[in-house]
Amino acid sequence: MEKESLKLNKLTVKNKTEEEEIQHENQLNFNWIEFLACLSVATTNLHTGCALGFSAILLPQLENIDEVGQLSKSQHSWIASSISIAAPFGCLFIAFTLDRIGRICTFKISLWPCAIGWLLIAVAYCPHMIIIGRLLNGFAMSIGTNSANVYMAEISNPKLRGFMMSIGSIILSFGILLMYATGLFFHWRVVAWISFIGAILPIFMTAIWTPESPLWLIYKGQDAKALKSLKFLKNSKYGLDAQTSFNEMKMIKEKKDLLINKDLENVSVFQCIAWQLSKPTVFKPALLMIIFFALQQFTGIYTFQFHAVKMLQEVTHGINIKLATLAFGTFRFILSFVATGVVHKYGRRPLCILSGIVMGITLFISGLCFHYRTSGYANLMITWTPLICMLLYISAGSIGIMLIPWIMPSEMFPTEVKGLLIGPIMGWCNTIMFVAVHFYDDFKRILGGMLGILWLYSFISILTVLFVWIFIPETHIMKLSEIEDYFKDNTVYLLRKKKIVKKEQLIV
Repeated sequence: MEKESLKLNKLTVKNKTEEEEIQHENQLNFNWIEFLACLSVATTNLHTGCALGFSAILLPQLENIDEVGQLSKSQHSWIASSISIAAPFGCLFIAFTLDRIGRICTFKISLWPCAIGWLLIAVAYCPHMIIIGRLLNGFAMSIGTNSANVYMAEISNPKLRGFMMSIGSIILSFGILLMYATGLFFHWRVVAWISFIGAILPIFMTAIWTPESPLWLIYKGQDAKALKSLKFLKNSKYGLDAQTSFNEMKMIKEKKDLLINKDLENVSVFQCIAWQLSKPTVFKPALLMIIFFALQQFTGIYTFQFHAVKMLQEVTHGINIKLATLAFGTFRFILSFVATGVVHKYGRRPLCILSGIVMGITLFISGLCFHYRTSGYANLMITWTPLICMLLYISAGSIGIMLIPWIMPSEMFPTEVKGLLIGPIMGWCNTIMFVAVHFYDDFKRILGGMLGILWLYSFISILTVLFVWIFIPETHIMKLSEIEDYFKDNTVYLLRKKKIVKKEQLIV
């Protein structure tokens, strides 16, 4: 008995020691300096959330108050969709600047048109000034959020990269909630001034906590600056060795240089670009993201952001729209915290699949209730079920299909082509967003009204689930170099060549 008791005591001590080691490792992995650097650039999502939510409260006010002149249907559509038509130009802009002048310099350029755009909206005396302000907002939004995502992907610990990159989702959700909450009770000009203050916040934060990406500096041959940046970000008190990280990045870069120099002797710039695009590590993720973003936009998740009040008025007949809109923004904000935790723990694929399933089901049920109500059947359940379903729809979208696609391009593309490809890919996404938002009324008319729209979005949501399940790889806790290796040999995720990656191999 004494021997058994001694063994149990030893086992208990061993388990406690292992738990303490895991807790200590997690504490070391969470680097507050790295977190503050990510948070600084993620604050640009406050402006993005404000821009996405502003039209939902602006348009109803302009209909009731003839303050900037009578709006035509065309001007209504342009005010709602102008940020998404300007965004592709911002994406093309970063295609030229992200690799040439750096991640942080590109990010800082975005802050000025953003502030000017909100200033124009706040003092607007005609619809054209509002549209110009929104165009500037869209241009700045695409530059800021995409350069911030690339920066966060490159400086984050692989184990915490999902958490760091989803901080922006919380801030974006807060921006949308801020618009709904203030817009329902204040004049739209007051709301624009609040957004202007949010737009200048990143100017001060990035001045303190954001050195340039060490990985970009290494690829540009600026080794001294890269090591200095790593020493700032990977402080020794967090158990992180800047020199070790520098040596690992340098070694990967030198291996790539040998391959590139071997294959690209005496070729032109255009041949070099064509060679890069022909690589499976480039064209495979590019094709996947082109399809993924197109599906994302036609799940209706962003169309709902721009037309929230109008859509809720149709779907949730007989309910206080102010309270419903506020509840919608609050739910989305709360769920963004949940999304940050689950992305860190469960990865990308499970969230997208669960998100799409819930979205598809709730939209289908909302369509059924809408059909019965318009057919003359009205009771308490048919009145309240659509509101609950729409809240679940936007909540599910917030933790998966709305969040994950924006994170993945910064993880999937090799460092040497990120600047070249992320701009056009995001430009494609924003172009599709413009089509989905600007022609929303046209789609509704072609499909026979709101019922057709709800069931179209439901079908696309389920189609997105199938696409993710079959094709999209899981990038959770994988190093960027490991993600690149996956695409060398794999296209269909379900048929992938499985490779075991030990936890101890995940060196920061």
